[in-house]
Amino acid sequence: MTSSDRDPKKPALKVLVVEDELLIGMDLVMELEDWGYDANGPHKSVAEALSEIEQFAPDVAILDVNLGNGVTSMPIAKKLKEANIPFVFLTGYDPSRFDSDGLWEAAPRLRKPIILNQLHDTLKQIAPTA
Repeated sequence: MTSSDRDPKKPALKVLVVEDELLIGMDLVMELEDWGYDANGPHKSVAEALSEIEQFAPDVAILDVNLGNGVTSMPIAKKLKEANIPFVFLTGYDPSRFDSDGLWEAAPRLRKPIILNQLHDTLKQIAPTA
């Protein structure tokens, strides 16, 4: 979806961005907005992201897996899955390093560094179209 692909009568899809690296997160948000999404973030903590899910009601989410200091985005993924909100994991690590409680199967995973075309295509595949 690019700005020109989006129906101007439809509201932009809302994307929650969870990324602990501020510059990477800000780049993601700017890219998402260029593609016509309403981006919210970057959020760098589990508590902040969980709060935003309630307030922002995203249509889709992008989750960095490793949020630093041994913290992962798995609690956020669990909340999104329970709410039937699609999401994509971003990681530069081997997934076996993290306990996922079966959440790896709930969403696509993209490797870091991010290839923007892959992220764009993945969002188009998983985002609701209604």
